[in-house]
Amino acid sequence: QPQQKDYDDLCSLPDLNEKTLLENLRNRFKQEKIYTYVGSILIVINPFKFLPIYNPKYVKMYDNHQLGKLEPHIYAVADVAYHAMLQRRKNQCIVISGESGSGKTQSTNFLIHHLTA
Repeated sequence: QPQQKDYDDLCSLPDLNEKTLLENLRNRFKQEKIYTYVGSILIVINPFKFLPIYNPKYVKMYDNHQLGKLEPHIYAVADVAYHAMLQRRKNQCIVISGESGSGKTQSTNFLIHHLTA
């Protein structure tokens, strides 16, 4: 079966419904693309293994970039919140939610890692 095009932002799906949304997430996950945007919201599917996308190269790559210009990543969300705080001089908040075992603590660690870098 030919590889389907995957969309890094679900808002870009030509036909947005439950089936196409889930197919797109499944297709991205099979390619180890665990992050997908829905506008400014980031969906993360826990791979239950370490992926090599959390090193200094990625920290630098996502530094001071607009959301959506690069592949979706938790570092992009952290960076947007950080720069919004600096520009607007107002506190920012990132909401992390999910089921037990979904990777909330690990996502928080990655956010903190990017902010401290």
